[in-house]
Formats: sequence, C-alpha cells, structure tokens
Amino acid sequence: MTTDNTVSRLRHRLTLQQEVQTPDGAGGYTRSWQDVAELWGEIIPLTGSGSSAKGSGKELLFAGQIQTEISHRILLRYRPGVSAAMRLVYENRLFNIRMVANVNEKRDTLELLVQEGVAT
Repeated sequence: MTTDNTVSRLRHRLTLQQEVQTPDGAGGYTRSWQDVAELWGEIIPLTGSGSSAKGSGKELLFAGQIQTEISHRILLRYRPGVSAAMRLVYENRLFNIRMVANVNEKRDTLELLVQEGVAT
C-alpha cells in the first residue's frame, strides 16, 4: 500500500503515452504517440545542484549499466504495463522511460529512470 508520505509527494500531473505505428502505404510506417493514462507522479532531477538533486545521471549510468544518460527519476503509484517503450509528458516536457522498477516488489510504487528530451 502506498504510504501517505509518498502520496503527498505525487504533485506532478503526467500523461503516459505509447508509440503507435501506422502503415504509410509505401512499405514503411508513420510514428505517433497515443495517450494511455493521466497519472500523478513526483519528478526528481538527478543532475544539477541544490537539495532536489539526488546524484548525477552519469552515476546512475554506470551503476545501472544503462547506455544513455539519465536525467530524472519519476515515482508513480504502481500501474501494470508501464515499460521502457513508453514516455511521459509533463506540461511541454517529454520524459523517455529508460527503466521501470517495482519498488521493493510491493506493487505500490513504480520508480522510473528517464531521459528528458525528444523520443528516440
């Protein structure tokens, strides 16, 4: 069960999106993004300075052996089906999901390591 402390920190309204590929008639496809859900989450910057910075993206890069620089950690209430093939939108910012972890395997909180910027 999600603790009251975790719930009170989920103050960012995020849109979860998944990629949709539509055939273009020439043997290829057109890529677009479809909204899946509106979620409350906490966005935690991992680079920069100040009390909100919890480390650097490069430290997570080496510790987690992820091949891209991680810029933020996002916490959400547990939701099945969230994957690294998805992205989150907050206001006009895009967060490409690079890793999804079920915190303590309790199915109450997801921790996402993300890279801010255009989807790749």
